[in-house]
Amino acid sequence: MPLNIDLIDRSIIDLLRTDARTSYRKIADNIGKTEATVRRRVNKLVEDGVIKKFTIILDDKKLDAPTKATIKIQPDLSRIKQITSELLKIDEITDVWRLSGDCGIEIKVELLSLEDLDSLIEDKISAIEGIHIKETCFITKIVKSKY
Repeated sequence: MPLNIDLIDRSIIDLLRTDARTSYRKIADNIGKTEATVRRRVNKLVEDGVIKKFTIILDDKKLDAPTKATIKIQPDLSRIKQITSELLKIDEITDVWRLSGDCGIEIKVELLSLEDLDSLIEDKISAIEGIHIKETCFITKIVKSKY
């Protein structure tokens, strides 16, 4: 059931989306409410699960995971829950999407180097019973991302 999110909550969310470190004081000044009101509303949004977590966005080029790829998997549908559960345990996998129709599962992986992909596929992903890897695509440039 959808929650009643009003314009004040939406303004708070928009400001936090831009910068999750924005102080309650700065948000309050921006939307014309008190700091106590902002604090109460943010806490309520967290309690209600609207805000799942506060996080950061990293510049991967300045860190250790410059190689990204997507892998399309055709799963044995009778084992879909076990397969997705096993995929969630693999650290290099950052995203898992179940797709409709004949599309199966698509995952996104982040690796230290291109050479690490073979061992990830052979030793970890292919070791999961009921998986057939259909396609691997390297991400060469992120043009737009929600994060």
